Amino acid sequence: MITQLRLKTASSLGQPPLVVEPPPVTIFVGPNNSGKSQLLREIFNFCSQPVNAPPALILDALIFARMSPEAAQADLDVTKATPTPSEPAPPEGYFRIEHGRVSHPVLASQYIECLQQPNTHRVQFTSWYLSRFTVNLDGPGRIALVNPSERGDLKRPKLPLAQLLTNDDKRSALRKAIHDAIGLYFAIDASNGNLLQIRFGSTPPTDERSYKDVTLDYMRAARGIDAVSDGVKAYTGILVQLYAGDPKVIIIDEPEAFLHPSLASKLGKEISAMAAAEGKKVFAATHSPEFVMGAVLSNTPVNIIRLTYENDVGTARLLPSAELVKLMQDPLLRSVGVLAGLFYNGVVVTEADADRSFYREINERLLAAGDSRGIPHVLFLNADNVQTIARIVQPLRKLGIPCAAAVDIDIIGNGGQEWTRHLEACNVPALEHQAFSDWRSKVFESLKSKGDFKTCGGTKLLSGPDHEAAENLFDDLARYGLFVVRRGELEAWLSNLDVPRSKNSWLRSIFERMGADPSSSNYVRPAAGDVWDFMGEVGKWLADSNRHGIPK
Repeated sequence: MITQLRLKTASSLGQPPLVVEPPPVTIFVGPNNSGKSQLLREIFNFCSQPVNAPPALILDALIFARMSPEAAQADLDVTKATPTPSEPAPPEGYFRIEHGRVSHPVLASQYIECLQQPNTHRVQFTSWYLSRFTVNLDGPGRIALVNPSERGDLKRPKLPLAQLLTNDDKRSALRKAIHDAIGLYFAIDASNGNLLQIRFGSTPPTDERSYKDVTLDYMRAARGIDAVSDGVKAYTGILVQLYAGDPKVIIIDEPEAFLHPSLASKLGKEISAMAAAEGKKVFAATHSPEFVMGAVLSNTPVNIIRLTYENDVGTARLLPSAELVKLMQDPLLRSVGVLAGLFYNGVVVTEADADRSFYREINERLLAAGDSRGIPHVLFLNADNVQTIARIVQPLRKLGIPCAAAVDIDIIGNGGQEWTRHLEACNVPALEHQAFSDWRSKVFESLKSKGDFKTCGGTKLLSGPDHEAAENLFDDLARYGLFVVRRGELEAWLSNLDVPRSKNSWLRSIFERMGADPSSSNYVRPAAGDVWDFMGEVGKWLADSNRHGIPK
């Protein structure tokens, strides 16, 4: 069906625009306002509204597969609609295509030609063929899909519930998928006039297509759609649309809306498995790590494309599935919520939870004050210690996510392979590793000669060429997104508040001194220098589209 997805944007400046061969499922991730929903609209318009759609901003083109002459003729044979008694017969050589509740005549030879040359005759191909098999599941529409609907003519069912009622295999597969997720059995109640209604029972229904007493009793006892949560409604609505009929292109914006995280994960897995089994193409945009995790771990080919839009520049990067699986399977990375970094402009990784809490609070106060040093849309994560920071930074950077590290000065005491791991994680060129290692060793020896340099002043203990060498080293590390507390350690910040340095109580004490009420005169606000400038430097690196340290 769709053999290529071509975008107008690239992974970074100077790179060619992204072109991929979409597998059964393509998921767009990224920060707010990065273009995810816009791209879904453009894909929908390309497939279903080829004439009056507004110009695309992100999508360049979709390339469609050609049908063989035999497949095109077979499609024509099953597509021909029998005119109703009130409709005139089509002219010689024409046939009628049903689309929704209306039908219109099409010249059979032109129909065959557009199936065989879909990219040359895109308007006809999408108007006559693909638009009938393209489904856009927006948020409000998902809830509406579970509302009662007309039964209509069951010999030619048109609406989803009618299509499901007349197809035992699809209804059975849908019932299993819903029961696996919510523990209730899906049923269609056809006992109320011309309406079909969804119900949920504690046991499977015996025969929804009969009016026997056992069926009527079952429907009386089962829950109506109003008796379940919006999450169950949304989950059911999506699956009803996917299982009913034969959609070939399915577009879903924020599939996790209304869903508990565990249900979002199940939905990602279910959609992916169904798309692969039935040859469908699903395009989804999400903010849910759980939905992404469910899709990637479904054993189905999935593309994850991360979109960004900063400083009037958009990017699109295909994320390697192998790297995503690492994020999901590594217990450390799972425990700190690394996958959430997909949905932020940038990530700051700290050594411990106290560091994370403190730096996040500093950033929040900068943002609240409208200070340009504040970092918008950033995620703060913490490692177990300085040694494990590289395990978080490296996979995020491989995914193209700006990820800075904020560390105490004693990081330079970690030589050898430990130091090399930090350089590799920050994508420092391999040819520079030895020079950085020698530099680190000499600065470390200079600091160590001054005693406890971590708690007694950091680089301020040095003077002359030694001080300059240390500052230059930390400047160069900052160019690659590794930010060292040059005054020593976390507890050295805001020393004017005179908080005792204790690993167990410092964070609580510093927060008490900083105050919690912005209207209080004792509330600590951003000022020049100190940790406020440190956070500003981190923000500059995260916001710089030409930053060092991110693989191209």
